[in-house]
Amino acid sequence: MTISPALQAIIDAIPADFADPAADYRAVRAMFAPFHGRPVSADLKITLRHYGGVRCGDYVLQGHPSDRIAFHCHGGAFVSTPLDEYHFYAEIIARQIDCRVIMPDYRLAPEHPYPAAHDDCFNAYCGLLDTGVSPGNIVLIGESCGGSLALGLLLRLRDAGLPMPACCISLTGWFDLSVAESPTRGRDPFLTPEWVRNRGRDYVAGQLALDDPRVSPAFAAVHGLPPLYLQVGEYDTVREGALLLAANALRSGVEVTMEGWPGMIQGWHGLVNERVPEAVAAWANIRRYIHTVV
Repeated sequence: MTISPALQAIIDAIPADFADPAADYRAVRAMFAPFHGRPVSADLKITLRHYGGVRCGDYVLQGHPSDRIAFHCHGGAFVSTPLDEYHFYAEIIARQIDCRVIMPDYRLAPEHPYPAAHDDCFNAYCGLLDTGVSPGNIVLIGESCGGSLALGLLLRLRDAGLPMPACCISLTGWFDLSVAESPTRGRDPFLTPEWVRNRGRDYVAGQLALDDPRVSPAFAAVHGLPPLYLQVGEYDTVREGALLLAANALRSGVEVTMEGWPGMIQGWHGLVNERVPEAVAAWANIRRYIHTVV
């Protein structure tokens, strides 16, 4: 499939060694810095609150509905991008799906290894419910490594018998930190398998194997979960994990919708602000899906 000139120009601009397997977490933070911390619009109201003892961003766009809530587990490879540098992505979500956004400022590895990020997402979600929000109005979103956190949150809620959100949406989520080998792999400029494994190692800090279901939910027992909606790029380095999760969900009686996007790479949704047509189209599909569920 021929991709848009706008996307091709961005791919061409990414250095071949962008996801250097030898990079440590400090190098990753420096590498991500130019992509994050972007300004937000004046009509985005940002309120910093604590839900369940966890600092969170609470985002509302003027003129947009706030009864529907997106609880977003953000990306950053477990080691990068604190909340104050990720407000721009909350604005993307709020604009694209017309909702209020809650984003927990989960602790980052390696200073705070597993289960810190998982605990923070769980506690923030439970704290949000304590405010009286209906779980049926919540859409859980996991982007990149946030996919592992989002699915981990669902599994923990299920096991605790707590109310779950209406659905879970994955934006090229990481579901297998061991990165199962793909029979075919094109160039994903943002990730390589060993780079992902190294970020997983940063997070688990020797406590778990990378394919442990607690951090790689592609291998978890996923029965009893709400509907899953997975968008996967053809060249996404972690796509095999999403395929494993989808098959696991199907066998477990979980409603799952998977969309394969030819020619797409890890995290192309974040390029919507650059008016990349494939990103615009992906968000349009997400919006339509949400409107059928919530």
